Amino acid sequence: MRKKVTRHCEERSDEAIQKNGSYCKLDCFALKARNDRKGFTLAEVLITLGIIGVVAAIVMPGLIQDWREKSYSTAKEVFNRRLEEATRQMNVNEVLTGYSSTETFVNELKKYMKILQVCPSDPSGCFAAAVTNGDGSETVETKNLKNSSNLNEGNWGTKALGIGLINGYTAILSYNPECSVDDITAPGSQTTSCLSLVYDINGKAKPNKLGKDVYTLNANIFNSCSGIKIGSLCISASNESRTPIDTCSGNTEYDDTGSSNAYCATNYWAGAKKTCADQGMRLPTRSELLSLKGDPATNAGISGYFWSSEPYEGYAYLAWYVYLPGGGQDGGLKRAIIDVRCVR
Repeated sequence: MRKKVTRHCEERSDEAIQKNGSYCKLDCFALKARNDRKGFTLAEVLITLGIIGVVAAIVMPGLIQDWREKSYSTAKEVFNRRLEEATRQMNVNEVLTGYSSTETFVNELKKYMKILQVCPSDPSGCFAAAVTNGDGSETVETKNLKNSSNLNEGNWGTKALGIGLINGYTAILSYNPECSVDDITAPGSQTTSCLSLVYDINGKAKPNKLGKDVYTLNANIFNSCSGIKIGSLCISASNESRTPIDTCSGNTEYDDTGSSNAYCATNYWAGAKKTCADQGMRLPTRSELLSLKGDPATNAGISGYFWSSEPYEGYAYLAWYVYLPGGGQDGGLKRAIIDVRCVR
């Protein structure tokens, strides 16, 4: 009969263990391994967690801010794309023009965009109560944005109204009864010329700040000019920062030429357009820059090579620039670091 194997061998010698069989020896080795294990003390764990907390406190605000800025930019691109597609389709169907009021236009627009709410009498019913400019120095109460003249520097003679979209976007817009788009294949960037609007991709939630969650299209809700006023143009007081954006891989809001522009990874021209748009302004056209040549530019201290908003026809990697005060003009590589002045 096989001798029963005991497993209580903590105090036994190797010779005794061998007599009782291999099972006991294995158990003793396992017990010894358990006794030799090492771990962290509670103090060490708490110190490690404290260090992680400090690092997170330093890093997380920046990460959250970057995420928020990117989400705002993405939402802006989505809104612009949907509006352009809606007005482009209306133009194809020949229902974009010919309205006498903003309200009748919006009734047709509902067929192309998912509009849940319309506020014809008080735009602020569909919008945040107030909007501040980029640096917070000016505030506009949206209840006062009731006419086309309150949204842009011209006066189309129509009332503005507020709308709320299904995805949470809100807008105040007016329609130009005299707009005309002759080409039914015109891109959305041309068909939106019939509208003037301010929109909030964050709904009524804060910050309600121009260039953050609030943007404009063919509009200027802040009438004062904190820069240089020349004629009807408000020009930024000094050259803007020049930061390129990568338009190679889907970031086509400011330049849709994609990889056909060999320098799309460092697209300073598109970056200049974004810089101005973030301030509720825009790059000047060539004719606007040329209107400054000579004394206007000299008297205002504007000197250098300045990007215009116009691409150079036939070349995806070029855009027009104008030299001031002389007035010379030519096509420049979009990767070139050329001066930037914004206008509205």
